[in-house]
Amino acid sequence: MEPYLIILSLTILVHTLLPMFLTHFVYSTKMSMNSCSNTNKEIEKELLPLIRVYKDGTIERLMSSSIVPPSLQDPQTGVSSKDIVISNNNPSLSARIFLPKSHHNHKFPILLYFHAGAFCVESPFSFFCHRYLNLLVSESNIIAVSIDYRLLPQHPLPAAYEDGWTSLQWVASHTSNDPNSSIEKEQWLQDYGDFNKVYIGGDVNGANLAHNLAMRAGTETLPNNLKILGALLCCPFFWGSKPIGSEPVEEHENSLAIKVWNFVYPNAKGGIDNPMVNPCAIGAPSLATLGCSKILLTITDKDEFRDRDVLYYESVKESGWQGQLELFEAGDEEHGFQIFKPETDGAKQFIKRLASFLV
Repeated sequence: MEPYLIILSLTILVHTLLPMFLTHFVYSTKMSMNSCSNTNKEIEKELLPLIRVYKDGTIERLMSSSIVPPSLQDPQTGVSSKDIVISNNNPSLSARIFLPKSHHNHKFPILLYFHAGAFCVESPFSFFCHRYLNLLVSESNIIAVSIDYRLLPQHPLPAAYEDGWTSLQWVASHTSNDPNSSIEKEQWLQDYGDFNKVYIGGDVNGANLAHNLAMRAGTETLPNNLKILGALLCCPFFWGSKPIGSEPVEEHENSLAIKVWNFVYPNAKGGIDNPMVNPCAIGAPSLATLGCSKILLTITDKDEFRDRDVLYYESVKESGWQGQLELFEAGDEEHGFQIFKPETDGAKQFIKRLASFLV
């Protein structure tokens, strides 16, 4: 091989692998430093492999990627991003907003996005979430607002649900022309947002949050009567007290899903059969009241929530809901694969499928 080709190949390899290496290095170093510094501390509670809380108030978020800054132009996608404040009130609420490359003189659908992380790790500012939304925004030609909702253990549920509703009300407030409005409006939304095409969505627990927002929007009116066009539910976190399908019978009560729910919402009425995590539970509100016009539900073969999500799909169909319901099966993958392995062919096809919905 010619020397210049070798140099070119090495350059491409470095640019491809360096971000992944740095993220892994930061994560591994943080884990190692935390493990050493907290060896002698007494643990108050933990949810492995996600988070550990010590009696002195120290919190270890065991699975979280490095924080990355926004960019006026992402070198890979050309997407612009910046960090914004949604509310300075108590509690305060912030977000990262993403704008596609070719945005001049154009109005784009708006996606209000909620990241994965079991309500206790990750954020819109983390490497994986930031990279994923750059790719999704570029492929879909949308504006995405990634919400920094409050996390455990400082803020048990329903804090994240309330933050979701606050952020949805904030988006709706942009449709008002009232000069006396106290809401500080975001210029990118004002200039480039199409408020007839507002979507909510997320991955895993973020999809759970989006579902619950859609349910609330079906019974409560948003400012200026804003309507949600669609909900994007990627492998939503749903569960229940009785195993279904391929869920293990003997270990069901000790499943990670139940441990997560009991950790993040210890006071939930009905426990794991609370409608917020088991929308198909006996006595749960009718799914016919979902406050959006269409839903895309995605599932994967290796996802532990697969059977629950299929049950949700069938229950929505049978509820009498009048919207358009779509199911996309991503095949032999685990949930979140498009976030952690976006370079794979499967992830690229997955993101294209999401883009075809966000129109």
